[in-house]
Amino acid sequence: MKKMSLVVLFALATVCASAQYKGDVAVDSLGGIMVKKGGTLVLDGVKILGNNAPAVMAEDYDRWRKADLGYKIGKGLTITGSALLATSVGCITYILCYDSPTVSEDKSLWEVLDELDKDYYVQDKLACIATIASYAAIPCILAGVPTLCVYNSRLKQLATDYNEGHRSQDISLSFGGQNNGIGFALNF
Repeated sequence: MKKMSLVVLFALATVCASAQYKGDVAVDSLGGIMVKKGGTLVLDGVKILGNNAPAVMAEDYDRWRKADLGYKIGKGLTITGSALLATSVGCITYILCYDSPTVSEDKSLWEVLDELDKDYYVQDKLACIATIASYAAIPCILAGVPTLCVYNSRLKQLATDYNEGHRSQDISLSFGGQNNGIGFALNF
C-alpha cells in the first residue's frame, strides 16, 4: 500500500509539473493587435515565427530574436531540471520502498548473501544516480526559472510596444461575443 501511494503521489506531481502556462489571452488578436500566448507572439491569429518575424517585427527584430531565444533556453533549462529532479525522486523512492529478500529454510546462507549483495549493488547505483541527478537539477532549475521569467516579460513588452506603435485611432462600440461572455466592447 505504501508503494502504491508513493507511485500515485509521484504521478500527480509529474502531471502538475508538466502543466502548460496558457498565456495572456485577455485581448483578442483582431485588428492588428499583437498578443502573447504561451511563449509566442500572435498577430491577427498568425504566430510570429522565424520565417515571418523579420517582416512583422521590422525594427524590433533583434529584440524579438533575443527574447524568443532566451525564453526557449529558460523553458528548456526548467524542463531539464524538472526531469532530473523527477529521476532522483524516483530513484530515492525505489530505494526507500524496496523490500529486501527474505530468508527461507529452502535457501542456503550463501544464496541469501548473494541476493543481498546484488540488491545492495543496485541500491548503491541508484543512490549514485539520484545524487548526480539532483546535483544537476538544482543549477538547471535555478538558472531556468529566472531566465524564463525575464524573457517572458520581454516578450510581453515587445507586444505592448508593437501595439502602442500600431494603434489605430478609430473608436468603435460593438455588442456580441467577447472573451468573457456576451456584452459591449469599446475599442479605441
